[in-house]
Amino acid sequence: MARIPHPASKSRFGYQAVGVDRIRDEAGVSKMTLYNHFASKEALVEVVLEQRHERFMASLKAAVEDRETIQERLRAVFDWHARWFASEQFHGCMFLRATEEHAREPASLLLLSRWHKNEVRGLIEEILAEQCGKPDAHLARLVQIMLDGMIVNAYLFGSEAVDDAWAALAPLLALDTRPLTHEGGANWAIP
Repeated sequence: MARIPHPASKSRFGYQAVGVDRIRDEAGVSKMTLYNHFASKEALVEVVLEQRHERFMASLKAAVEDRETIQERLRAVFDWHARWFASEQFHGCMFLRATEEHAREPASLLLLSRWHKNEVRGLIEEILAEQCGKPDAHLARLVQIMLDGMIVNAYLFGSEAVDDAWAALAPLLALDTRPLTHEGGANWAIP
């Protein structure tokens, strides 16, 4: 299979702005080889998003799993995001960008974006269920929406822009309000 270009280039420059010729050049393959593996540019975007999801979730779950208490596990979700926001690999949400740039078509890109967001929300719901003794889908959705808002604000205003939101949200989740950890990088995005 052709080597897929690093996801950061799509994330940094957008999907529509990056042409097939640039993808071909970065992958070091001919255009014919590229189209032998991917029926269209959108098909390539789908594979990139699937790989991004796998890396994203594996790293996020690893950050949560080594925490002992439920509060530490939930806090780890936010610290993980803050480190990502402060990293060189952060260029906003690839899933939202793909859905937006392709005007929700093809439907497969919208489905991939929904799948990713649902998986993140599912992880949060699992953690909250441990804390509350039962699933709390409404609170999990609120946390997921806050994370998405933090992604947008970090992209627009810088990684520290999420600190005020965190200070307001932490008490609602019964978490300690010390500032989020922005240091440590997010090497999960590098293959």
